[in-house]
This record gives sequence, C-alpha cells and structure tokens, in this order.
Amino acid sequence: MRHAVVLAASLALSGCAYHRLTVPVPDPADQSYHRIHSSAFGWGAFEQQTVASLCPTNLLAEVRVRTSLGQSLATVLTLGAWQPATIEYRCSKAPLGEGKIDP
Repeated sequence: MRHAVVLAASLALSGCAYHRLTVPVPDPADQSYHRIHSSAFGWGAFEQQTVASLCPTNLLAEVRVRTSLGQSLATVLTLGAWQPATIEYRCSKAPLGEGKIDP
C-alpha cells in the first residue's frame, strides 16, 4: 500500500523537462510562443526536419524544448528508438537598419 502511495505522489508531482535557448538581448515581436511537435527515430539517426515557418524575418528571439511525462515515457518504453519533444519559439523583430562597426 505504501509503495502505491509513493508511486501516485511521484506521478502527481512529476512535470516536464525544459531546455531554453535565448539571445543576450531578446527583442521579441511575438508575445506568444509558436508550438511544433518533433520526433527523432532510430536513436537520433532519423530526425524530422522542423521549420519555424511563422517567422517572416527568419530571426528567433527564444527557443524552448519541452518534454512531457508521456513523451519521456515513450522514449523509455521504446529504449530511445522514438524520442518525441515539443519545440516552442518566438520570432524576433526585424533590425531597424544597418549599423556601423568601428575597428
């Protein structure tokens, strides 16, 4: 009985794993994140190409990679053959103009 309570508590308290990449001075044009689901197969040998198609400037302000409990469980149950993840990103504003670099 005690093991069942510990298992239930650990499942209730488990969360997602986050990896976040941002630039030193972000200038996001978006206030919301765009979400893409991505998968890697064959222990990373075959990876689904993920394109951030909603950025008209082709500039990213922030990228987050999230793995939920279900996605982690799928990775463990397939022994890493299938690795699903959720990628969220925010686009950056276009530069205002050309700058000058002094030597």
